[in-house]
Amino acid sequence: MNLDALFKLTNGLYILGANDNGRYVGSLVDAVTQVAHEPVIVVVSCGNQSYTKECIEKTKEFSLSVLCKDVDPFVLGNFGFQSSRNVNKWDNVDFYVEGGLPYLRNNIASIRCRVLSKTEFVSNTMFTAEVIDADSVKDAEPLTYRDYRGYFKTEVLKSFEEYKKNGIKKTETQTPVKEESKMSDTKDKKWVCTVCGYVYDGDVPFEELPEDWVCPLCGVDKSFFELQEV
Repeated sequence: MNLDALFKLTNGLYILGANDNGRYVGSLVDAVTQVAHEPVIVVVSCGNQSYTKECIEKTKEFSLSVLCKDVDPFVLGNFGFQSSRNVNKWDNVDFYVEGGLPYLRNNIASIRCRVLSKTEFVSNTMFTAEVIDADSVKDAEPLTYRDYRGYFKTEVLKSFEEYKKNGIKKTETQTPVKEESKMSDTKDKKWVCTVCGYVYDGDVPFEELPEDWVCPLCGVDKSFFELQEV
């Protein structure tokens, strides 16, 4: 099966937000689709290793911020390349809170959803949710996953590398990014794709995979993988 065919599906990019006992969490997602208009129903897919997904399972609600083409590339790296388990991602961006849920201020639409049901797969969990509020913030072109793969990815990676090297302005509640020690015991840890949740379990050490290696499920490169406990 040629997975490149799936990249030709038109997927937007969104910041998924949730409430974690008063702390705001979030992640970058592309699998969002409206499936009914009366009532307005959407489906959202999260990787099973996503901490945001765990919070949504508890609260049964989430926010969506629709990204535009002029979004700061750091936003994608901030929400896509690190985990809300140990980083307060929203402290790194300009955002606002409405009804207990966070929204990116520079977006083109804000959508509030209430979960109706969930379906679990090997790699992902799909939430079916009713849209209970929505606001069209501005008229601009949405950023798509095709845009990201085509021209935006380099800027995102560059911006995130600068953040890891130099840091950015943080609030006092910001939790520093925890870097994995090269000497730590990793026998109970695996490299996990932050986009689709795929867990790498090959015989070749992940660090020794070629640079052009991609996730066999969603096709993203090695930069999207994090070392996590499984």
